[in-house]
Amino acid sequence: MALLLVQSLAAQTSPVEKIRQQVGKIGNLGNVTVSMRDGHEYYGWIIQVAGEDFSIIEVDLKREISLRYHDVKKVREGYGTSRNLYGRRIHPRTQLIVTLAVVGGLFAFVFAVVASDKS
Repeated sequence: MALLLVQSLAAQTSPVEKIRQQVGKIGNLGNVTVSMRDGHEYYGWIIQVAGEDFSIIEVDLKREISLRYHDVKKVREGYGTSRNLYGRRIHPRTQLIVTLAVVGGLFAFVFAVVASDKS
């Protein structure tokens, strides 16, 4: 009996099960970024969730893609709108951090110029 309990707990915390739970939490028509184990990333919205796989409409390829849970490395809700040098979409949080850093740097520059002005 204890062996069954340990096996069921291990099955619940497996990486595949975590991906399945994340996809289920985002739900149908939810925007999603899917990072695959082979390095590819797909961006789109979920249209179907099944037992072994799920399907998304990929916004860049403009077609439906079926993805197996065990091939997925990471799933996150949403997808960025702009792209980096490698063609990948930028995470919205990263974009916000960079924007705040640039604005903060500009304020610091202006403050330094005003503080050093002796007129």
